[in-house]
Amino acid sequence: MVLFLIDTLLLILAGIMALLVRFGTNTTEIKKFYSGVVTLIVFIAVANVLNGSYKIVWRHATSRDLIVLLRGLFLGYATTLISLHYFHFVRLPRSVGMLTFLGSAFLLITARLFYQFLLLNKNAGSKRVAIVGAGETGVSLSGQLRRNGYGKVLAFIDDDPSKIGRTIAGIRIYGPIEIIMDVVDNLDIQELIIALPSASSEQMQRILSNIDTTKVRVKTIPPIDKVLDKGISIKDIKDISLQDILGREPVKVNLKEISGYVLDKCVLITGAGGSIGSEIARQISRFSPSRVVLLGRGENSIYEIFNELKEGFPNVHFEPFIGDIADEHLMELVFRNFRPDIVFHAAAHKHVFLMQTNLYEAIRVNVVGTINLAKLSCKYDVERFVFISTDKAVNPVSYMGASKRLAELYILSIPNSCETKFAIVRFGNVIGSRGSVFWKFKKQIENGGPITVTDPRMKRYWMSIPEAVALVIQAGAFSSGRDLYVLDMGEQIPVEKIAKTLARLMGRPDVEIKYTGPMPGEKFEEELLYNFEQPRPTEHPKIMKVCYESLKISDQEIETVVEDILRLSLNGEEKKAWEMLRRVIAV
Repeated sequence: MVLFLIDTLLLILAGIMALLVRFGTNTTEIKKFYSGVVTLIVFIAVANVLNGSYKIVWRHATSRDLIVLLRGLFLGYATTLISLHYFHFVRLPRSVGMLTFLGSAFLLITARLFYQFLLLNKNAGSKRVAIVGAGETGVSLSGQLRRNGYGKVLAFIDDDPSKIGRTIAGIRIYGPIEIIMDVVDNLDIQELIIALPSASSEQMQRILSNIDTTKVRVKTIPPIDKVLDKGISIKDIKDISLQDILGREPVKVNLKEISGYVLDKCVLITGAGGSIGSEIARQISRFSPSRVVLLGRGENSIYEIFNELKEGFPNVHFEPFIGDIADEHLMELVFRNFRPDIVFHAAAHKHVFLMQTNLYEAIRVNVVGTINLAKLSCKYDVERFVFISTDKAVNPVSYMGASKRLAELYILSIPNSCETKFAIVRFGNVIGSRGSVFWKFKKQIENGGPITVTDPRMKRYWMSIPEAVALVIQAGAFSSGRDLYVLDMGEQIPVEKIAKTLARLMGRPDVEIKYTGPMPGEKFEEELLYNFEQPRPTEHPKIMKVCYESLKISDQEIETVVEDILRLSLNGEEKKAWEMLRRVIAV
């Protein structure tokens, strides 16, 4: 109502201005036509109401809303002209009508823009912000920051020479990226937001190399695949992380293939509370399975992922289940009650150092657990079984790596009489997983250092958790029998570089790095393939397939050897058990 009254006053002002422009101070002429101007104002006011101009929330109005306003003004003006042409009940010169229409358009639009301007500056907040990236995402984000009181956006920084020196919404664009710290110093910027959702890891590293994180806080937004899913919002702004630097590559998967084998199916995920298992649950739930069974040993982690998924995917039925995969009788109960169509087996002991002191537990969980699940999958006619392996299973020197290799061999040796399609997916380290060196480095940096690195020669493959899981799910669609898939992880990255990059991100680039020497079971570099494994391309460029024509050992022989290894380990003959394990995996 208030806005309607203000608009009416502005329409009257526009009419008065039109008469004064046309007739000056000649009151005699003005009196002849003022009734025509009043008629025009009434028609425009009514048209604005019928047009829906007052249903728009003008504090968040866009150019589209201004066009709607202009439509209402024009309809009122056109209706007046048509009415006067046919009925002649008042007189209105064409020039006065046109000037009133143009004046009202100018005044109403200006009033709304001024209202937005006042709100933006009133709510902008005191934080001084610059946005890296003057594209659509950056511009949209700047408006949201100001409207939500996040801070004052004082600059855009971009490499595009056609934009540098120009302004967007009154905000100047600076560039190239190399002068980013000059902008920070000159404008006293407190926070930089990298609004480049399609930026690659290399581009993110280049941007970060030009930023002194001791002087300014750096934040970013999700990569392009997440932005496309739900759009960008102020809630997505987060501190820049190691994953943004090393693992931002968008992963394209065949949604039709994945949906084809997941839709309306019961999916069992082991290790569902862990880093990989929980992400599998998140991504799988997007494809509308009928039921997802979340199996794990940790009560808290299963409880957390269960509640997260229940809120995020209300149309999917989730079943939390606490249990140990090495417990054959309990796993029988799981398969009998839930009858899974698909199994993603992510449960495992993964920590090399801890397993190096406990061969029995490494074999019990990583091998016996896998054998239990595989045999039950055959018994209960599971359609697909996807096993998560590791690069540490290649030429292993650790108990953990050797146990995962033995689990690989068991799956590859399952007879063809079992109709379940088995897929092994082998890949390297994932950024931020539980037990990862990433968390140790982070805590050491927070405590002021030093960062302990075993050896400067240590290198590892790295991939983000969402990227690895997307490829795991895609590999599951490819499986046709007993298949081993290896993910393309790019080049190995020195662990020391990871530590230094993380320290820089956390604003402590000067933190000391201390070398402690290799741990038992560690290799300086990991491998993704044995020399005799010949990878072949698949339909996905980041997934390779390794073909095994035959093995020299059967599934029953492996089961017998596993029993012997467990017995020897319990009897204190761990060295003898280890030698037996090494001989078996050398086949």
